[in-house]
Amino acid sequence: MKKLLLTALAVSASLLASAQLVEVASVDRVALPEGISGDVATLSPDGTFAVLGQMGGKTLYKVDLSTGAASVITTDGIASGVTISPDGNNVVFRTYTFDNNHLRHTGINCVNLTNGSEYQLVKPSRHLNAGIAISAAGITAVDNGRARVCSFNGQRAASMPVASINYGHLDITVAGKTTTIDPQGRGSYLWPSISPDGTKVAYVLSGAGAFVCNIDGSNPIALGRLHAPRWVGNDMVVGMNDRDNGQQITSSEVILTNLNGVRQSISLPGHIAIYPSASADGSSVAYCTADGDLYIVTLK
Repeated sequence: MKKLLLTALAVSASLLASAQLVEVASVDRVALPEGISGDVATLSPDGTFAVLGQMGGKTLYKVDLSTGAASVITTDGIASGVTISPDGNNVVFRTYTFDNNHLRHTGINCVNLTNGSEYQLVKPSRHLNAGIAISAAGITAVDNGRARVCSFNGQRAASMPVASINYGHLDITVAGKTTTIDPQGRGSYLWPSISPDGTKVAYVLSGAGAFVCNIDGSNPIALGRLHAPRWVGNDMVVGMNDRDNGQQITSSEVILTNLNGVRQSISLPGHIAIYPSASADGSSVAYCTADGDLYIVTLK
């Protein structure tokens, strides 16, 4: 991975200038092949590769972060909501189809990266909720409030807790039972994510900001303005603080925050940095820019 001199200077001059939650060791641009760019990057659990795609597109790429080499995973996937199994062998993503009445149906597919095979985990449905839990053996999804446990290639998979959105409600599905928790009451909830230890939920309440609460909806903690939050371990969350003019994003920075609301910007100044994700151990964060570039933030 080529490290730009400008990158190193920017990190030392601004990101390391004051007391921080973490030390930013480097911010590196991945040298993507010509013609490949992305809006959303999902970092693999071990931080060695990312799944890259564009909003509105259907092609997903596997990008080797040490070389920048990219290969097509699928030409029928949705970049937002991509999930990678803990062993890095399976990439799970949503697919969209439309019926004769132009109504959208959402399915869930999987690509096995060891052999390249693609297969359907959940058939297209009008009521597939946003939210997937994943293990090395399979996934748990929620279809119209009901848990769907789907295995990878015949492995035995157990049901896992899932946070999902149903008509703006924040739902939690545990042991096959779905409960609406709505920690702040009725509203428009977005981007739910359960912590790795299964005890907390990060989410956004439209118009109010990002929050973390217990998995039963109790004790909501405000994290401030933060969109598309994802967990970094069990004690920190990363997301984007973006602004727009009604047509396009005009500014955005990647923010790391702990559960006490202490915030740190970890993207380079001047970047319109969007849709970050973290490795399982929290040592690295990936984000894209509005120009379609992919960056990796290495944390100490």
